[in-house]
This record gives sequence, structure tokens and C-alpha cells, in this order.
Amino acid sequence: MKTVTLSQALKLKNRLAGEVARSREIVQRENSRKESTPVRADVRAAFEHSITRSRELAAFKGVIAAANAGVTGPDVGIYGKLNLQAELRGLISFVKALDTKEGEEVERVGFLSRDEASRTVFVAVINREEVDRLVSLYQREIERLQDEIDEFNASTQIAVAV
Repeated sequence: MKTVTLSQALKLKNRLAGEVARSREIVQRENSRKESTPVRADVRAAFEHSITRSRELAAFKGVIAAANAGVTGPDVGIYGKLNLQAELRGLISFVKALDTKEGEEVERVGFLSRDEASRTVFVAVINREEVDRLVSLYQREIERLQDEIDEFNASTQIAVAV
């Protein structure tokens, strides 16, 4: 493991966040397309890349938060869990908003009595069923993390001046 300054870590965090955003933009733009439209990107690879980088980003944010709190050892405590939980919530929002249009759609083209029906078939790499499965999976992970956070909060004592 390499050591970097906090300012270098912040730059790396921003770079990771940019990678996640770019990958998600590709997935959002290319997930559902007309069957006749050529494939312009590997949506599955971009999606998997965004998930991997998002998890790395959460861990990285945890390390940065711990360093800002004066914790610089290998155990960053609760910070990684809190940041992973936030990234998973963002991931759930992202997949829920993903265009998953599939199947045949009839479009009317023309004007009034001269309307013509045009049939278009849409295909989606990540379909609605997969979105539902992913949301459930990530929600369970958030709940598990929340149990760990609750345990930490219940067992951690701090000194306060009352």
C-alpha cells in the first residue's frame, strides 16, 4: 500500500469520482436503445466499472474522513462504512432512474389522417428485473452496514462536558 499526502488523496478521490460519473453516463445513455441502432459501448462493462470504482471511492472517502479526524492508522473505524452506505444509496438512485425500455413500441408518424404506424423494438442491457434485484441486494447491504453502525454507536463512549 502506498502512502500519499492528504492533498494528493483529495485529487485521487476527485479522479475516482469522475470515473464513476463517466461510467454511469455511458450506462444511462446506452442501456436502452433501438434494436436497429448499433451498439456504441459495452454497457455491462461500464456498469461493472462504475460499481467497482464507486466502492473504491467509498473506501477512499472513509480514509480521507478518518485522516481529517486525526485517525491515520490502517483501521479507519466507522468512516468506511458510513461512506459505503452513502455510495450504495447513490447507486440505488442511479439504477432506479435507469432507462430500461424494452420490447416493441408503435409510434405514429404523420399528420392526422395521413398517420402511419412505425414499429420500433427497444433492447436494454440492464432490464427492470435486474434493477429490482440490484436494488434489493444493495438495500440489504445498506441494512447490514446500518446494523454495524448502530452497534458502533451503541458501544462507543465519548467524553462530553454537560
